[in-house]
Amino acid sequence: MLESSRQDLSAWIARIAHTGEPFAHFSTDDLVSGAFREFHGESGIAEFFGLSKPVNSSAAAAFHAYTLEAFVGSVHLYGTLRTSSGVERGGEDFTRDAHEKLIAIGMLRGSLKYRNGKHTGVLGPGDVLVVNSTHPLVTASIGVVETLGMAVPIDDISKDSRVTGGQWPVRLPESALTSAFLAFVGRYLVEDATAEGSGQVSSGLAEPVLYDLLRSALLQVVPATMTPAQQSLRLQVAVHDLIEKYHVLQGFDADSIARALHISRRKLYRDLAEHGEGVAGLIAARRVRSAAAILLEQPAMPLSEVSAAAGFGDATTMRRHFLSKLGVTPADYRRENV
Repeated sequence: MLESSRQDLSAWIARIAHTGEPFAHFSTDDLVSGAFREFHGESGIAEFFGLSKPVNSSAAAAFHAYTLEAFVGSVHLYGTLRTSSGVERGGEDFTRDAHEKLIAIGMLRGSLKYRNGKHTGVLGPGDVLVVNSTHPLVTASIGVVETLGMAVPIDDISKDSRVTGGQWPVRLPESALTSAFLAFVGRYLVEDATAEGSGQVSSGLAEPVLYDLLRSALLQVVPATMTPAQQSLRLQVAVHDLIEKYHVLQGFDADSIARALHISRRKLYRDLAEHGEGVAGLIAARRVRSAAAILLEQPAMPLSEVSAAAGFGDATTMRRHFLSKLGVTPADYRRENV
């Protein structure tokens, strides 16, 4: 690697990490294997943009870019440096898997024209755009461009009732929180991707912090895009999803749901008031369905074990809910249906 390129990379890593000064002794040897990649020429531009075939042009032949990546649980952190755009128009491909994602792309240096669905605009230094990977992000740039950001499965964000979906893309406001978002993401990316910093904070601890950081940044703009009725509907969907996933855990209750959604128990019951059974009734009904399935699938399993597997505290509680929901005891239900 040329010394000039090494200096460019050192300054780029410093900007990502927000250290305020270059990494004077930076070397790609300092990075965890697979975290750093370099792209050159026609084949490099195709790989970088996720194109199906190489771009044959004199501009494409001059293409030069670097990426720095880290994966923290389900969170994908990334930084890119393009010293030569290669083409005036390219696609940022964030849809290489089947999962719908929410992507925050922040600008450190340069200018980037973009199109996401029907939305178009220009991003400059300090701007942060949040898009949904359902719509490909198409970009155009001239000159040096540096970006920084993160991508997360959208389901993990939309289950939080404070972030109620909204219409993507959204541009985060110029605020201290937006600047802090970029600074934290960049610093963590560099620390996680370098051999010296890797492993200092476990993914299990860092992942929820990164999610909360993105949620906090989104709360600056997203709630205004939803009506109270839409917010209530989104919360109801999130509640049903949580019940579906966790009802088999003994001790899972309304308080568990309120904590997971970062809301009060009062708001939870208010938004689900239309359900006559209440939150506890919804959980009990789902446990009854699970217990009924187990009773038929495993006719020899003792009722005490069936109740535990379905999330009930004991067989007596299961019997009470069976009588309430189905009008029969678990034993009678098994006897009548097996």
